[in-house]
Amino acid sequence: MKKILEIRGLSKVHGHKCPLCCDFTGPKHDTNICRHCNSIVAIHDISLDLYEGEILGIMGESGSGKSSIVKTIFFDEIPTDGDALFFDNNEQYSLFTINAARQRWLRNHRFGMVYQSPHLGLNFSISAGGNIAERLLMSDLFHYGDIRKRALELLSRTEVPSERMDQSPGKFSGGMQQRVQIAKALATRPPLLLLDEVTSGLDLSVQARILDLILEIQRDLGTAMIVVTHDLGVVRLLTGRTIVLKNGRIVEHGLTDQVLEDPQDAYTQQLVASAL
Repeated sequence: MKKILEIRGLSKVHGHKCPLCCDFTGPKHDTNICRHCNSIVAIHDISLDLYEGEILGIMGESGSGKSSIVKTIFFDEIPTDGDALFFDNNEQYSLFTINAARQRWLRNHRFGMVYQSPHLGLNFSISAGGNIAERLLMSDLFHYGDIRKRALELLSRTEVPSERMDQSPGKFSGGMQQRVQIAKALATRPPLLLLDEVTSGLDLSVQARILDLILEIQRDLGTAMIVVTHDLGVVRLLTGRTIVLKNGRIVEHGLTDQVLEDPQDAYTQQLVASAL
């Protein structure tokens, strides 16, 4: 398999970051707040690889730093340290050193993001179809008929009834809002999809349909994905490899089955036991 993403030494600190921040935070100290300057070390020294068509899970409790990883990749947050390389069509992009215009191009054309809160990923002042049209316009598709046809195809794929295309997402259920978000993220056929707690707060039956949809997309389109979740069931169903975070650090990583069936780190053991 070809590598699509390579991250090395990724760190994000909220605050002034004193010289002692990284030495006095992390799992060993059971906190990500520096006692010397009160900065929050969201993530520190994160390294990972992602391959074409792979689904990688990032698991941990609330505040472990999971979302910070995908937000830096999607340029929602600026990292404090680290490098990230994105490989696409024989091109290589250094995500944190390219200029802002190139970052916007990657965000709009080659990356897709589905947030835990649909309000972050959707424009509630326009229709569901309009949300998809916004992204398609960024990809140089300007003909009204072509845009509407593509929007209908995407909504159909994500099980949003075509007759609701011209309605505001504000009139949709939480599960349907997430499906519109997924349709919007897929509009430009991105090779990389980032999913941040997409089933959190949804009913179990709705969760199951969203997870089935994600697997169908991965199977049909070969899209590489990073799935951020605290739910072991989601990790078990979707992912081939899993990274476990605690207090902004990786404490365990490996094949998902191995991590869940034979966890080596005490924190991972605690997570698995709590889900039984």
